[in-house]
Parts: sequence; structure tokens; C-alpha cells
Amino acid sequence: MTIGFTELARSAAAAGEITPQTLIALRQMGWSDGTIGRLEAESLLMLNRALDRPSGDWVDFFVDALCEFVLDTGESAETCDECEVHWLIGMIETGGSPITMAELELLVRLVERAGDAPDSLRLYALKQIQLAVLDGIGPTRLGKSDDPCHITGAECRIVRRILLGSGNGPTVAPSPQICSVLDQIDRATDPQADSPEWPLLLDDIARLRARP
Repeated sequence: MTIGFTELARSAAAAGEITPQTLIALRQMGWSDGTIGRLEAESLLMLNRALDRPSGDWVDFFVDALCEFVLDTGESAETCDECEVHWLIGMIETGGSPITMAELELLVRLVERAGDAPDSLRLYALKQIQLAVLDGIGPTRLGKSDDPCHITGAECRIVRRILLGSGNGPTVAPSPQICSVLDQIDRATDPQADSPEWPLLLDDIARLRARP
């Protein structure tokens, strides 16, 4: 199963596109035994970076498959440990910057699904938004523009999912490192250009930090 899956992924990567038929085949082979293995996961990460115009169906499959791999690899289901987070970040970093929308959605979905996601996962995901806001680099931006530095509504909603959408576990106050990144974003942006969702999000986070 692994050999056929990886060869099909490499073929699609070489073509720079994935057809509906190839996606169906990957789904069938990937879950033929009910699990996604490490070689399959690495093949999907490689293929994702090679796609010129990834479809919504591809993003859904990519996120679902990688979530299943990461969350089922630890000691118990629906959890991810520092080891798996380190592996995932290393694989994403190997692909270079900026990350793709599929990779960003994967990071956020893992935070939402994991019962106790490591803070390193939240911090890495948040820094992708920081990069987009400050440098115009990333899947939420098309690049630098002449507009004032600002955070968009879509980016606010992603940050909210990262920090307040804690999945199966209780919502916890953000770490000092995360608060530092939020402060850097806030100080760098123009309040007049920011989405109205940004100050509301900061207020919600401040209330969470003030909890006993």
C-alpha cells in the first residue's frame, strides 16, 4: 500500500496538479487499512507544496489525512505531543516559506481537535499570521501593498481559532510568548486599517488572561 501511494503522490507532484481520479485513488489507498503512515504523511506534505492550484477537495483530504496521522501517532487518540509537533513543523519548514493555506488550515485544525495541543503548535501557527501581517507573506496575503500595515477579518478569525478554539480541552490563557507575538502585531498595525474584529479578539484574550 505504501509503495503505490507514494509513487502516485510523486507522479502528481511532478505534474504539478492532482486530478479528481488521482485524489480518489489516494483516499482509497491511504485509508485502505484505516490509518495513514509516516511515509504517506510525508508524501502528502511533499505533494501539497508541488501543486500549482490546489482545490478545496484536496485541502480537505490533506488536512483530514495529516490530522489523523498526527493525532493517532501519540500515546492516545486525539492528542499530539511535542515530538509530533516538532516533526510536523520540520516538514513544513523543509518546504520553505511561505506556508500554504492547506498547511495553515492543518495547524489550526490540529489545535482545535487536540485535547491538549502543545503551546509550540499554537505559537508556530500564530507566527504565520504575524508574518502575513508584518511582511505580506503567506496564504492570507498576495504580497506587500501600499496599504497601511493591518490585520484582516479573515486573519482575526484564524487567530481566534488558534487561541480560543481549543477543541476537546478547556480554553487556557495564552503563554507569555504568544502574548508577546500578539503585542508585536498590535503595535505594528494601524488601528484605523485593522479589522473591527481585532480589538474584540484582544479583549476576549485579555478576559481569558484575567481569569483566576
